[in-house]
Amino acid sequence: MKKLVTRRAALAVVAVVMVLSLAAGRAQPAAAAPGDLVADVLVPEADPVWARGLAPSVAFDGRYLYYLDYAGSILHRIDVPPAGSAMTGTGHVDAPVVGAPSGIMTIAYDAGRDLFWAIGGDGLSVYQLAKNGTATLAFRVDPVDDRPGFAAGPAPTEVKVAYDRADDTLWYAPDATARVYHYRTAPDLLGSATLVSGSPYFDVNVTAQCGYNQTSGVAVGGADLFISVAGCPYYFEYTKSGTQVAAYAINFAGQQSTQDVECDDLSYSVAVFWIKDGYDGHIRAFEQPRSGACLYGGGPAGSGLPPLGLP
Repeated sequence: MKKLVTRRAALAVVAVVMVLSLAAGRAQPAAAAPGDLVADVLVPEADPVWARGLAPSVAFDGRYLYYLDYAGSILHRIDVPPAGSAMTGTGHVDAPVVGAPSGIMTIAYDAGRDLFWAIGGDGLSVYQLAKNGTATLAFRVDPVDDRPGFAAGPAPTEVKVAYDRADDTLWYAPDATARVYHYRTAPDLLGSATLVSGSPYFDVNVTAQCGYNQTSGVAVGGADLFISVAGCPYYFEYTKSGTQVAAYAINFAGQQSTQDVECDDLSYSVAVFWIKDGYDGHIRAFEQPRSGACLYGGGPAGSGLPPLGLP
């Protein structure tokens, strides 16, 4: 990845950007176009601090938004903001994370289990994270055997994750790399990740819109995957076999670095993606390309899984 600026270099401009974002970057009600800004919330901790304002994670459980600091040890929760708003988050609740020595980098909500799948701060530990902050190790990713063809980017431990209820699997996307891996939620006999037979990984190709190939976030809640790319004003739709379906413009000039993505088809009159900005502490809701494209919590259950329900 060609980082436009490093995370640490961005600290000098974060405070100014946050003030301008709140003053001038007012969200507008959706105009029925993919990529339109629907709501904008600034996390209460956001300030020019490396571990907080620049953290990449976001998740939605059907009622609240959740996020952590960079490889953080506190699970934060805030209210979903009203449509058309640009505001600091309300209803702030913290839960200390217990059981993850390297902290938690990113999370994805599993509506069937009512918990989060979480990637540890080492980029290799995969946890089930309860809403009270209890982390239980599910398996570890072997950096050689479980990531064939892995080419480390500038942030090798910053891994994004999406939970797929269609087949009870995880999509694992190391930041600033082109390859997205596909794991079963159950480990092998040695406690390591198990690649999904037939679709173990795919590579993105976003050069036409971005000028480079990488992923910075991944979400799923239906037939296709959705990919964000830091420094690129588009998000992308892919089939689960790795074919690009479409590219959609993000219609908001204030977004600096699109990171983690989570689906929400409940909060507003249109379905949205929650996208965490990697620099300024904002979580923004952008309209999905169509109704039902990405349902919250991993989407509808596949054969043999409990039905999707509200928490």
